[in-house]
Amino acid sequence: MLTRRHFLGQGATGLSAVALQGMIPALFARAAESAAQADKSDRVLVVVELAGGNDGLNTVVPFENDLYYKNRPTLAVAKEQALRLNDQLGLHPALAPLHPLFDKGQLAVVQGVGYPEPDRSHFRSMEIWHTASTGRSRTGWLGRYFDRPGQATPPSTLAGVALTDQLPQALQAERFVAPVVSSLEALDSAVQDTVVSTALLRELSQSRGKANGAAAFISQQANETLQTAEQLRSAAGRYQATVTYPETPLGIQLRRAAQIIQGDLGTRVLFASQDGYDTHATQADPHQALLTDLAGALAAFQSDLAQLGLADKVVTMVFSEFGRRVDENASHGTDHGAASCLFTLGPQVKGGVIGEHPSLEKLDDGDLIYHTDFRAVYATILDRWLMSNSAELLGAKFAPLDFLPAANT
Repeated sequence: MLTRRHFLGQGATGLSAVALQGMIPALFARAAESAAQADKSDRVLVVVELAGGNDGLNTVVPFENDLYYKNRPTLAVAKEQALRLNDQLGLHPALAPLHPLFDKGQLAVVQGVGYPEPDRSHFRSMEIWHTASTGRSRTGWLGRYFDRPGQATPPSTLAGVALTDQLPQALQAERFVAPVVSSLEALDSAVQDTVVSTALLRELSQSRGKANGAAAFISQQANETLQTAEQLRSAAGRYQATVTYPETPLGIQLRRAAQIIQGDLGTRVLFASQDGYDTHATQADPHQALLTDLAGALAAFQSDLAQLGLADKVVTMVFSEFGRRVDENASHGTDHGAASCLFTLGPQVKGGVIGEHPSLEKLDDGDLIYHTDFRAVYATILDRWLMSNSAELLGAKFAPLDFLPAANT
């Protein structure tokens, strides 16, 4: 029986021969070709989550809209302070380190991003964004990328890495297991702190040939843990930051992302997170501090990659599970909303403002109405950057956006 794995294992020559003989549908041939391209690629996607629901309306400011200032008498960013993107919109002044990237065409601002029938629950909306499904799914959109059929070889242990404290649902998969590396030093100490722990792991990792069942599984896990720790320790040892990162959780995560990317460990996806965006009260100062941290960490990361000669292989996406309501509340904060903005950045990004700013006149129960399904952003990244079949992974076809060039250009 000719399986897809056997079929792909024959290499490009076998693929051409089988396709020409008409033994498989053209759809499978295209999927197999995409999988082969993805396997060869050294491109990296870095995902940064702004947890808590970032206020997109104060992040990308409609400084010429009177309704913006009417609805936000104390929170609105003054027109003269906004960093201009065009004649209508500007970035919050705390995002100043990112403005030069926009001017160079390396920052895309995607507006009006959301999904049908938005949910204001943090848990549920985050689940929708992580799984790319408004139904229920056990796996995340990036987990399915690593599980995708037709790969010439299984993904390496470090193909997808969570730099967060726990595994994000976006990376949950049926077969692939992404390591959670909240601290390279902590992972290193897990196998190096004591002679006993290191010796035990080595003994377990070398016993697979003598074991079966649960013992074999433990042996395999020990081996992978040991190898992962050693690879990350080696990468950290070779890395020297070319810039100063903010000494914040996000800055530390992105510095470690640069370590791993420079280490050339076969990593294709890194997931980072910045918490604190649930700004229900006295929002102005905390939100400014969050955006200052975000911009400083992202700018340092991009500069570091550029000086390491790695920037062209990395695209970063920044998202939040929802935006905030248009009007500020009585506590000088904003409550859970719906549509918001999303950023992508890197030298390969086609920078600019993507889509129209959502109307401040036509609202849905006080919320901005989305016009760009977030899965169209995912589809663009999967098809044009990670060289995968987005329709297979997302369960539907979404038209690509123009922040990345088409694969054949």
